[in-house]
Amino acid sequence: MDIKLLELHISQAELALNKACNNNYSDRAKEEYQQTLLELFRQIKTNFVNTPPTSPPDIFEIKREIDFIFKSLEFLDSSTLNLIPYEIVECLRCAMVEWLQPGENYIIVTSLINDIQGFSFDPRIAFNDPLYVSINKKYGLTFDNRLVQINIPKALSRDYLTAVVLYHELGHFIDNKYSISSALARDLYRKYINNIFSALEINAINTYFPFLLQNYTHNDKVTLLSYHIAEYFCDLFGAQYINDCSNKYLDYLTENQNVFSDSHPSTINRSKVVKDFLDNTSNVIVDQIKNAVRQITGTKNLDYRFTKLTGADFFNFLPITLKDEKELHGIFILGWDVWLDNWQTFSTNMNMNSAIQRPQVYSIINNLIEKSISNYFINQKWTQIQSATQQVVP
Repeated sequence: MDIKLLELHISQAELALNKACNNNYSDRAKEEYQQTLLELFRQIKTNFVNTPPTSPPDIFEIKREIDFIFKSLEFLDSSTLNLIPYEIVECLRCAMVEWLQPGENYIIVTSLINDIQGFSFDPRIAFNDPLYVSINKKYGLTFDNRLVQINIPKALSRDYLTAVVLYHELGHFIDNKYSISSALARDLYRKYINNIFSALEINAINTYFPFLLQNYTHNDKVTLLSYHIAEYFCDLFGAQYINDCSNKYLDYLTENQNVFSDSHPSTINRSKVVKDFLDNTSNVIVDQIKNAVRQITGTKNLDYRFTKLTGADFFNFLPITLKDEKELHGIFILGWDVWLDNWQTFSTNMNMNSAIQRPQVYSIINNLIEKSISNYFINQKWTQIQSATQQVVP
């Protein structure tokens, strides 16, 4: 590799970091992360000037460090005060914290992309342990927080109905963190080929993983199992917080497709798994995933983590006063219930001669969900300030 191309990469990073210095973030953790990035770049550039790399491995190592800076900035730049969907991200943060171990620190950051179906989780920074170890050893720098990178369609960044899909994407972070799907895939396949399951369970497993009956190698079957179990797990992870709302949107996006791909189960199977979980109906896939979560995490369980709310305040065009995190997550369920079943009530409360139009209802629901969530976190911060003040007053 020509060292001048590396020098170009460094120059590009310097310009990007200089621009990022104008960013305003909603919390100190992001600012501290950016400051660590700046210090990392300063040391990279100083070392490059004083001792230019000569071997390809050394050049590629610096390239990967610059790539890391750019990838971090990609999400930080979309997580500034004027861009980040703050209320949505704070709800996700509350869910994430429940699944972290003591001392683990992660920041949810977003990237707004021009793809209307572009909901996804990017694991490349959060779980790049070798790079963090290398940076610490080489530069003496430690990132106190790691970034949990979630992609959101730019056009839907303030849409509180489709935001329920992001709980599924957060599930991919949790799955990667604990390696749940990969571990369960190996264990389930071992039991499957050794006839440990009952005949009834085997039939169900073949229904949810039909590729097991097809002409794949053993390794390929385990790989596909891992992919499909990951999707089932993330569906269940999301359902803990937002009931079946994500499935309603998924059914529409996929046109309720009944075929599987290498990476995803059929929508019909995914919906059935979620329904059985929510209804507490016996389901071998749900049982296997729940058991794996308990065994692998040691302390975590898949369980109901939401409270269903009534819409009386909504229909009077008032935000709902949320008492706890279960109600916080429940606000999304209420939004979907109102949109699908009860939106005509707005017309009645407005004493309108004709029915209120859907676009108006859409805006009303989004505004009320946003204000309900915003008020909840404002009250939380105010309570914390009052508690801190009382502690220092003699």
